[in-house]
Amino acid sequence: MRILILNLGLGLVACGSVTQYQTAEPIGAGRWQGMAALGLGAFHDTDQDTKTPTANLELGARYGITDDVDVGVKLYTLGSEASVRVRVLEGTWSIAVLAAIGGGNNDKSSALAPASIFAQLRAGAMATRRTSPRWAWNLGLASTGSLFVPAGGGHATGVLLGVYGGFAWRFARKWQLVPELSLHQSIAGDVPVHGSIVELGAAFTRDF
Repeated sequence: MRILILNLGLGLVACGSVTQYQTAEPIGAGRWQGMAALGLGAFHDTDQDTKTPTANLELGARYGITDDVDVGVKLYTLGSEASVRVRVLEGTWSIAVLAAIGGGNNDKSSALAPASIFAQLRAGAMATRRTSPRWAWNLGLASTGSLFVPAGGGHATGVLLGVYGGFAWRFARKWQLVPELSLHQSIAGDVPVHGSIVELGAAFTRDF
């Protein structure tokens, strides 16, 4: 049964990170990379024909396990996430599979959002075409499953399908700018929205 709460509260509390801000190229064995990102977007609820703006600040770090595998953690506005990237093809196009699990806990009710917990599982793939040591172009697909549990009882779920596009520009040797546009459509349930999400953001990364 659908849980009726304010659209804005659900959008703010029940939405984890839907961004990647990376290429299909892992950072290399034994290396570290830091990341800071800001994204702006909007939720469109089909049933109520409403649009809700959103913003998300992210801070993260990645560590290379092998030359083809790295793992990462990040904190975002209302939660945290752990992820893994595995490169399965290297060549003119590099292709990697991506997976992440995250969530958060809002322990205080407000006028806009109820006390609640949420969890999120995401899986997808990224393809990168590197045209020079400085420039790379990215395309990706992702599926995101979400669970929302308000403190008052009950629960709600949802599944999104998304596409990504952007580029990575390396500058000053160790720095990289990674803008990203992502579009997501709900295919089941109503968490974080029964409708669509669009987000445009950019990350700065630094190798260590």
